[in-house]
Amino acid sequence: MASIAPHRIRTALALLLALIAGSCAQREPPRLPAPEVPVAVDTPWPVVISHVKAFGYRLGFRSTDSFMRFDADLESFPHCGRAPLRVLPWSYEDPVVEWQQVATEAQCRASAAPGLEIYYGESEALGEMATPVTPSMLAAGIGRMVYLVVHEDCHDQFDLPYGVEEPLCEVLSYRAMLALAAAPGPFTRAEREAIASYARERIALMPVLVRYYEAAAALHARHARGELTEAVLLSERAGVFARADAALGLPAGSLGSIAIANRMTYARHFAQIERLLDRLGGDLGRLVTLFRLVDEVMAEAGDAAPVQPARALAPDRPAAPNLPAPNFPANGEGAAAAWRGAIAEARERSTKAIWE
Repeated sequence: MASIAPHRIRTALALLLALIAGSCAQREPPRLPAPEVPVAVDTPWPVVISHVKAFGYRLGFRSTDSFMRFDADLESFPHCGRAPLRVLPWSYEDPVVEWQQVATEAQCRASAAPGLEIYYGESEALGEMATPVTPSMLAAGIGRMVYLVVHEDCHDQFDLPYGVEEPLCEVLSYRAMLALAAAPGPFTRAEREAIASYARERIALMPVLVRYYEAAAALHARHARGELTEAVLLSERAGVFARADAALGLPAGSLGSIAIANRMTYARHFAQIERLLDRLGGDLGRLVTLFRLVDEVMAEAGDAAPVQPARALAPDRPAAPNLPAPNFPANGEGAAAAWRGAIAEARERSTKAIWE
């Protein structure tokens, strides 16, 4: 297990509390170009996955059964969500979003009804279920493949509230990709450049996404105060989403209220966790150790910890069926209270063997 010096844990815990308290204000984001065409995987995929998994083990990841076989018949994992058109969900955990099990986009679109927004997508892999390597995963390019292996294996390491676990796994994935691209290994030069570019581009896109979500949320706040009619709200919000599509390099019409809220599950606390990692000296193993300790404290708290709801994919995770609904409000305040208690307990229980 990686170690953390005492003075660093004090700073880390303070940053964790700040993370739960809410996001910091974002500066005006840059306008970024559309991502480049994915670079093909020249290195045999079993070699890529073995190398990436070995890197995860060095960080303290436990072994998983994911990505250990290829399934030519399972192209991808579809996901379908719907919600009232007039609302802006907080995240993919917001119970206002109804996630449905479908096999095709046509089935998803068939659930449309007046006043509802429909969101459909597909993901190449799904963690926590021994996911195979799929044809869509191989076709996505080397950068996406490496990301998926780290991110989905990361979900098998923790039982945290998903509003924290998703950005944690994002930070671990992108920083791991930068490290893998710079270290000796089986990748070609083009693959290394593609892996690093994928990580850098998506790190840069996080504050852009937050900015546009906050712009949409501001419109909803004005509507709640009676300053905007519902028609004006929806019209101006559509403009925000259109500008967000352009700034994020997405096809026109990609983002709606469900899609942007789903992506915010990954982005809302991304910057705070990145700063936390920097305070830990950029050591990914220390970050894993810290969150594993808090995870253990929350698990021991039993009923005091929030129930994990079904997780939907945005941009890469479909909902799991028949899981309990969240027992904390959509704004995360119940989860925040549980986290504060867990962090306080972790501070009390930190020992020389773990932190020095």
